[in-house]
Amino acid sequence: METCKICKGDQDSKHYKGYNICTECADLMEDLMGEYFLRTISDNAETKKGYLKYLENGKEFISNYQKIRKHSKRHIKHMEEHVHEEMKGAQGGKQRYLERLLQTINWLEHCPEFYNYYFREYYVCPSCGASIFDHYDKQEVGDWLMITCEKCDTVIKKYFSPKFVN
Repeated sequence: METCKICKGDQDSKHYKGYNICTECADLMEDLMGEYFLRTISDNAETKKGYLKYLENGKEFISNYQKIRKHSKRHIKHMEEHVHEEMKGAQGGKQRYLERLLQTINWLEHCPEFYNYYFREYYVCPSCGASIFDHYDKQEVGDWLMITCEKCDTVIKKYFSPKFVN
C-alpha cells in the first residue's frame, strides 16, 4: 500500500492517476475543486460584444489551459483564510475536517500543476466542443451542483454538496 501525498496516511485506492491521494483527501479535493471550478468559469462569463470578443478570442497565447490556473493562488489564499476563520471555535469532527481540508489546501499550494491535471477534461464540452468558459450553465438538483454545457445540455461535472460555494 502506498502513502497519501497529502495526509501521509495509507492510500486505500487510486483516485487521480499519477497522484497518490487517499479517499478522504480526494473527497476534500472535490470540495475545493468544485468551488474553484465554479468561480473560474463564472469569472470568465462576462458578456463581451463585437470587437472586444474578437480580440479576446484571437489571442493565441491565451488558452483555456492557462485560464484554469489564472486565479489558483487567489483561490488557495481565499480558502485558507476561510478555513482558518471556520476553525475558530470548531470542535470534534468539524475540527478534524477543517484540519484535513487545510492540509489539502497546503498540498495544492505546493502542487499547482494539479489544477491542470484535474480540469484537463473540462475545458470544452465533450459532446459539442464548446468552450466551457463561454457556454456553461449551473443548477442545483437536490444535494448536487450540476455544471452543464449551455449549448447542448451535456453534464460537464457534478459535485455533491460543494463546500463554501457562494
